[in-house]
Amino acid sequence: MKVAVVNLTSGGFSGGYRKYLQHMMPLLNGGGIIERADHFFPPKTETKLLEGWSHLHSWPSRDSWTGWRTLRSSICALSPDVVFIPTGHWVNCGPIPTVVMVRNMEPLLAPFGGNPLAEGLKNIARARSARKACRKATRVIAVSQFVREFLESRWGIPGSKVGLVYHGIESPVPREEASWNGAAENLQEKPFLFTAGSIRPARGLEDLLRASALAFTDTDPWRIVVGGICDPGLESHQGNLKKLAEKLGVSSRFVWAGKLTASEMAWCFYNAEGFVVTSRAEACPNLALEAMNYGCRVVSTRQPPMPEFFGDAALYYAPTNAPELADKLSALLKKALPEDRERRLMAEQRAREFTWEITARKTVEELQRAVGTARG
Repeated sequence: MKVAVVNLTSGGFSGGYRKYLQHMMPLLNGGGIIERADHFFPPKTETKLLEGWSHLHSWPSRDSWTGWRTLRSSICALSPDVVFIPTGHWVNCGPIPTVVMVRNMEPLLAPFGGNPLAEGLKNIARARSARKACRKATRVIAVSQFVREFLESRWGIPGSKVGLVYHGIESPVPREEASWNGAAENLQEKPFLFTAGSIRPARGLEDLLRASALAFTDTDPWRIVVGGICDPGLESHQGNLKKLAEKLGVSSRFVWAGKLTASEMAWCFYNAEGFVVTSRAEACPNLALEAMNYGCRVVSTRQPPMPEFFGDAALYYAPTNAPELADKLSALLKKALPEDRERRLMAEQRAREFTWEITARKTVEELQRAVGTARG
């Protein structure tokens, strides 16, 4: 089977999508069922991301103005058996079957959701593009049962053409290679909680700010490390979060660590007393799954699809309910909690169910189904 993988974006790649490419594409890069995989990237994609790849292609910067004429022509010239578009967009490749993947739920669930007007309008456009792609594609890959149910119930996509393929989790960085170099604060001697991801309204960090004011006293040594940076155009949101922290009197408790390296992320996972998930709109909570892989205890919202992934390995609270989150944090931080060690083991065991090898195998199965559907 020959596959054309089309990374149809405006040119940027989120951290989660980069990890997806880095882990998945080598597994789809020829051999076994897939004899050849051609990869299409936007013009001016940074060369570092493309190192070690083969069969690379691109398209002119203004190709979208002509309905992707050059891109479509390039794909058809290769005569692949199937086109895989992991970004939830659509390219008309004529009779060649296509498979698209839906992995971003914010535009679908909360396009505005506290975002500036410009970002909200972008989300509306993203949602329309994803909906068109799902309707026109031969098959659709949902990265969680929550996404699958949304596509079927809200968009009317036939369940028979929607496949479920969870993302995998990368292997933990060895403990000896994990280190903290953050300039913001020395955390070597201080107990802390950890949360990470892009800083944007849908992440719901207000819950953690308000809960910390309830869960801790002024004399408590606990710190809360926030990893991640603002997406372009959302810088004012982080400013508003810091103003809220000042108003609540918890500014000194929060460490805004910015973008962390892989070794720093690993150090935080190894040393944090717990990982906190406050997100309002997730398709597949990759970072939280990584936290479980490190044996991190998790406190999460009950917002789907979180329970789908964490099962009994997490403590849950209702989104926006800061008092309930404060109670869960207090319970988590009680060292004498009898189920503490059991919960850590449950987290590690649960994380082992999500591997990139399984993701690759099931993705190939979806591509084969698309080919079979096209052949009738």
